[in-house]
Amino acid sequence: MQASLAKFTCTRTARAIASNARDLLAGNGILLANRVARHMTDVEALHTYEGTETVQALIIGRSITGISAFN
Repeated sequence: MQASLAKFTCTRTARAIASNARDLLAGNGILLANRVARHMTDVEALHTYEGTETVQALIIGRSITGISAFN
C-alpha cells in the first residue's frame, strides 16, 4: 500500500509540474529545445510503467476499506 501511495503521489505531482511548465512557456513549451515536451512524455511513460493512477487508487482504497474492487 505504501508503494502504491508513493507511486500515486509522485506520478500525479510530476505530471502536474510538467503540465504547468508547458502552460507557462505557452507555444515554446512544445519546442524540443526547451525540453519541457520531452519531460512531459517521459513522465507519461513513467505514469504508465508504474501503473495508472486508477490502479494505484484501487490498491490504496482496498488497504483503507478492506474491500477489494478487483474481485
